[in-house]
Amino acid sequence: MTGDKLSKDRMELVDRISELPEFILHIILSSLDMKEACRASVLSKKWHAAWSSIPVLDFQPQHFKKAGPPNSGKFDEDFYDIYTLGSYTAFIITTMERYSSQKHGIRKFCLEFPLFDASLEPLIDKWIGIAVQNKVEEFNITIVVEESLDYTLPEFLFCARSLKFLRGDKVVMPNYPTMKLFCLEKLLLTRATIDDDMLQRIISSCPLIALEFRGCAALKSISVPFIKKSHKDDVAEDFGTRTPQSNNRISTLEKFFYLNYFQCPWPWHMNIAALRNLRKVEITSADITDDVVFELASGLSVLEKLVLNKCVLLKSVKISSISLRNFNVVGCHMLEKLTIDSPNLTMFRLYSELNFAPSITNVSTELMPALSIVNVPDSCDGDLFVWVVDPCTEWFVKLQEFLVGTKIFKVIEMTLSGLESGYQMEVDEDHLRKINIGAPYKLREIKLYDTCNWDLDESSITAFLDGLFWSCRPDVLVIPTGFQNTAVQVHFDSL
Repeated sequence: MTGDKLSKDRMELVDRISELPEFILHIILSSLDMKEACRASVLSKKWHAAWSSIPVLDFQPQHFKKAGPPNSGKFDEDFYDIYTLGSYTAFIITTMERYSSQKHGIRKFCLEFPLFDASLEPLIDKWIGIAVQNKVEEFNITIVVEESLDYTLPEFLFCARSLKFLRGDKVVMPNYPTMKLFCLEKLLLTRATIDDDMLQRIISSCPLIALEFRGCAALKSISVPFIKKSHKDDVAEDFGTRTPQSNNRISTLEKFFYLNYFQCPWPWHMNIAALRNLRKVEITSADITDDVVFELASGLSVLEKLVLNKCVLLKSVKISSISLRNFNVVGCHMLEKLTIDSPNLTMFRLYSELNFAPSITNVSTELMPALSIVNVPDSCDGDLFVWVVDPCTEWFVKLQEFLVGTKIFKVIEMTLSGLESGYQMEVDEDHLRKINIGAPYKLREIKLYDTCNWDLDESSITAFLDGLFWSCRPDVLVIPTGFQNTAVQVHFDSL
C-alpha cells in the first residue's frame, strides 16, 4: 500500500469522525470533565461548535487543581489555593457568558464550590439565572466544606418551569412567595435549611416522583402529600376530635429517602391512602416508632423496598405486606422483636450496628431481635451480618439456635473485629457434643471480613473455623486475603 493511499485513508477517517451528528459529539463531550471537554474543542471547527453548545455543564474544582495529595482521592481544601479557585471561577464566568449571549439550551447544570462566602453569591445567582433562562432541566449545587456559609437559593430558581431535578447540598431554601416548579419530579436536599411552608408548597404542587433528605435538621412538620382541611375539620380539631379527610388527590411519589444526622422528632405525616404509588422507602437515623413502620408497611399497597437503618426507637416491629420484596434492617440495636408476614419477599437483610455488635452469647433477645417468620417463601434470600466480638463455645451454640429458629438465612457476613493480634480462642468440642448441638445449619455462603490485624496463631484460627462449622456449614467460604491460608487448609483437610 502506497504512502499516498495511507494518508488518504487517514483523512477519510478524520472526516468521518468530524461528520458525526452534533448530539453524538455532545454525548462524547459530556462524558469528559469540563476542562478536558474544553481541550477537545481544538480538534476541529465541528468539535469547537459542539463544545460551545454542550447541554451538560458540570463544574467541579478538582479538575483545576495544580497538585494534590498522591492517591488520596479525597477533597482537601488546602490544595484549593487562591490561584486554583480564581482559575476555576474565571472558567465558569467565560462559559456562562457564552451561554447567555448565544442562548444554547442547558439540560444539566452542576456547580460545586469547596468554600462559599458572600462575595460569590452575586456570581452564583447570575449563573443560575442564565441556566434558568436557558431552560435547565437538572440543577445540582454543592458547597463542600461544612464550616463555610450556606448558599441561599435565589427566588427565580423556583420559577424554572422546565426544572425536573433539583439537588442542593448545604443550601438555604427560604419561603418565597412565588413558586412555579410545575415539572419538578425529583427533590434531593443534603445539610439544607428548609422552610417548612416552602417545602410543603413544593410537595403539594409538584409532580414529585422522588424525595430525598439527608441531614436537614430544621424540618418540623411536613405532610406527604398535603391535603387541605375543610372548615369543618378545623372546628372538629378545636374540640379535640378529628374527622377523616377525604382523599381528593393521589400522590405521584414513588421513592422516599430520609436520613437524619441529628436526633430530631420524626417530622413527616404520611397520608397513606394518597401514597398509592410509593414503592421505595428508606429511613435512616430517624425517631420513628413501631406503629409508624407498621402503618407504612401495611398501608402502602405497592411498597417493594423498605430500609430501616439506625432507628433507635424501634422495639417491636411487625411487617405485614403483600407487595414487599426487599426488606433491610440495619443497626436498629434496640429492636427486641421482628415479625415478618410478606408472602412475596425475595430479599431480607438483618445487619448489626458497628458500635452495638450482637454478641449472641448474651441471650439472643437482647442484642439480636427475636425473629418471627410468619409467611415468607422458602426462596427468600436471607442475609445475616454479624459483628463477631470475643467468640466462644456458647457463641457458636447461640448462632446455630438463631439460624435454625428463623430458617430464612442463606448467607452470613461476619466482621471479625474481636480477634485482635495475640487473641487466643478455644472451642470445647466435647461440650458441643454433650449439648447435642445437632446438624450444622446449611448455608449457601459465609463471608469473613478482615478489619483487624491477622497476627494470630494457627490454633486460634482453626478453633474459630471449628466452632463456625459446628454451627453452620456453607457451600462457599469467602475469607480475607490476610487470613492464614495454612490454617484454612488444615481445617478443610480434616473435614
